Amino acid sequence: MHVNERDIHDLVGIGFGPSNLAVAIALEESGHPLRSVFFDRKPEFAWHPGLMFAGAEMQVSFTKDLITMRNPRSRFSFLNYLAEQSPDRLAKFINLRTFYPTRVEFNAYYAWAARQFDELVHWGTEVLDVSGVPGADGIELLRVTVRDRADGQTRSVLTRNVLLAPGGTPHVPEDTALGDRVFHASETRERLQASFDDLSAPYHFNIVGSGQTSADVFMHLRRSYPNARITTNIRGFAMRPEDDTHFVNELFLPEFPDWFHRQDSEFRQKIIDDYGLAAHTGVSYDLIPQIYREYYEDLSSGCGALSLHRFTELVGAYSDADRAVATYFHLDSAETSKVEADAVILATGYRYRMPVPALAGLGAHLRMETPERYAIRRDYAIESVEGFAPRIFLQGFAEATHGFSEVLLSLMPVRAAEIVQSLAENTSVESR
Repeated sequence: MHVNERDIHDLVGIGFGPSNLAVAIALEESGHPLRSVFFDRKPEFAWHPGLMFAGAEMQVSFTKDLITMRNPRSRFSFLNYLAEQSPDRLAKFINLRTFYPTRVEFNAYYAWAARQFDELVHWGTEVLDVSGVPGADGIELLRVTVRDRADGQTRSVLTRNVLLAPGGTPHVPEDTALGDRVFHASETRERLQASFDDLSAPYHFNIVGSGQTSADVFMHLRRSYPNARITTNIRGFAMRPEDDTHFVNELFLPEFPDWFHRQDSEFRQKIIDDYGLAAHTGVSYDLIPQIYREYYEDLSSGCGALSLHRFTELVGAYSDADRAVATYFHLDSAETSKVEADAVILATGYRYRMPVPALAGLGAHLRMETPERYAIRRDYAIESVEGFAPRIFLQGFAEATHGFSEVLLSLMPVRAAEIVQSLAENTSVESR
């Protein structure tokens, strides 16, 4: 293969959310002369914009930012961001006496860091395909085909390695038809602004789910729409608190993924099942009493605006012109019922589906641990067959092999540094 080395990237990153942003920082601080470029389909940096509710707090400490866990002296830290904003911003944040900034403030911090890599990122660009480029001894490079979402133009770039961090796909239960009045919680802010702009109206909202997102949506609706009715349907008996107790939180120590990856798959799954509340479905401990007080005050005042339906599983939902209709199966009685509302909001989480559609053309070269999951190496690269030289790294997809930190923010800078180190080892300057 005769290709000008100057036309070959060492890394193409797909997505530029917090995970790949952390890798860009790790690349800059590593000193490795690796040529990289990132593509993101969004027009600009945005981290869960549909859930940017005033007052909603982070579930992790500000010290678990893009870099502090690995390099607390870095200029990319949250504290340095505060110091650069205004003369007294850092001092006043310290005076809040909290480890938990709001999501709005942390999103502003992420956007500040992302702007420092504008020369590496192509916004408004979606990846269409990743294909192999043959060489003398097999697949030598990868060709990444992208399309500009503004003008529709397509082009391709060559790279030695690909790093995917597209984020999770919103999960929509079966037989649920998305529409103007039935939407995933990730779209809540935009949908409310577009279709429910009368804050004094007596809307009826139906929330599906019992995790942190459901709790955040509930509190936002309660604060923003004082005359609204809110019906919440959950599969269990109650919202349960996130388990962030001290010993359990050692699941997020930097050395944990190394230990976890060495265990057999059955034991790893047992850990995930036993400690799911450390990462999934749990609500911030401080928020549960606030929600309970809202229910109590609604009861004591006789308003009847709030309803909690337990042991109910969504089996279908659709939009009409003037209402949304959701059907629920009652796990305790085996009966079904319907909720008619102005909107059904699906706080039903995200999925990291494998195989990844963008990698469909490389299926013959990538090893699967199960039909639904790639075999993922300790360095977060997918195991490949002999004769496949490039590495394809995943962020967010390896919970089954690396543990809970894979889908959370806690070890993002540590993971980023491990990926950069592996990239450097796979892309020696001498080979160019």
